[in-house]
Amino acid sequence: MPWTILLFASGSLAIPAPSIFLVPPYPSSQDDPIYISCTAPEDFLGANFTLYRGREVVQLLQAPSDRPGVTFNVTGGGSGDGAKAAGGNFHCQYGVMGEHSQSQMSDLSQPVQISFPVPTWILALSLSLAGTVLLLAGLVAVAVVVRKGNGAPTKVRNLQKQRERESCWAQINVTNTENDSGRLGGNPGCTS
Repeated sequence: MPWTILLFASGSLAIPAPSIFLVPPYPSSQDDPIYISCTAPEDFLGANFTLYRGREVVQLLQAPSDRPGVTFNVTGGGSGDGAKAAGGNFHCQYGVMGEHSQSQMSDLSQPVQISFPVPTWILALSLSLAGTVLLLAGLVAVAVVVRKGNGAPTKVRNLQKQRERESCWAQINVTNTENDSGRLGGNPGCTS
């Protein structure tokens, strides 16, 4: 059924949305070209197509008069308009001349999501940096635990010093009474 009859039958000036899909070869990096096919229904030959990334126009193409669709070639990476279009959500739309030579625009197509894998060297670098940070944090934690473990808490340390002083008093008193100078040097914490 020709599209003009379809428009009159539906009572609406809306024309069907195009189909959109990614065409091989599929991009594996942002430097690879991206091929996106946008096709109107069979009755809409020679339509004007617009490719969008999000809401931004990326490219405009007109289909040949005997074809219902086009294939967009979007170059990624580098500089220029193609660099802006590498990856993201793409939609397309087409327009045809309607009654009274007025342009009629279709609805937007479904989105096509294009994403690129993270390069392995970036992944390895990220993991090695994260590993280094975790290793350093672990070493600092071990050093803090070992330091606290070797140094007794203040209360325990004070009690230990008090015991040593009391031991010295007992040793000094015994030494003075026995007159034994050999025992006086037995405790390194005691002085004469």
